[in-house]
Amino acid sequence: MIRLAGIRDINGINRLLLQVQKVHSNIRSDLFKEGGKKYSDSELEEIVKNSETPIFVCELDNKIVGYAFCVVINHHNETSFCNHKTIYIDDLCVDEKTRHEGIGTALYEYVLEYAKSIGCYNLTLNVWEGNDSAMDFYKGRDMKIQKVCMEKIL
Repeated sequence: MIRLAGIRDINGINRLLLQVQKVHSNIRSDLFKEGGKKYSDSELEEIVKNSETPIFVCELDNKIVGYAFCVVINHHNETSFCNHKTIYIDDLCVDEKTRHEGIGTALYEYVLEYAKSIGCYNLTLNVWEGNDSAMDFYKGRDMKIQKVCMEKIL
């Protein structure tokens, strides 16, 4: 079952945040600390309370097995962008024990429908270079490259 996250879900979300951190630290140990976590508990509480940063969780047998952190971005009355609303998936994770069971697809499609329901023009996200499974997943959902972020290590 996919639903909006609440404070009671923070422990389950934390468990998955550690899995994401492991993926990122394996790809870019120069940027991501091993065993680190993207958000503190107090930051998670603030995110959960904010309607502009919905977190959707997938719960099976009373356990959080996936999540999608989202940010609703309104581009209105800006000098360079046309007026539009975007939903940005900041992070999508499926528990490593339940991958390839359709949970990621279900979360992605849930976010897509939510975005349509609130009048979003598009859905965006970032994928780290080297995270080939994520890139393949999103390309398999007909996502296209919008922009490229480049880097030169000094």
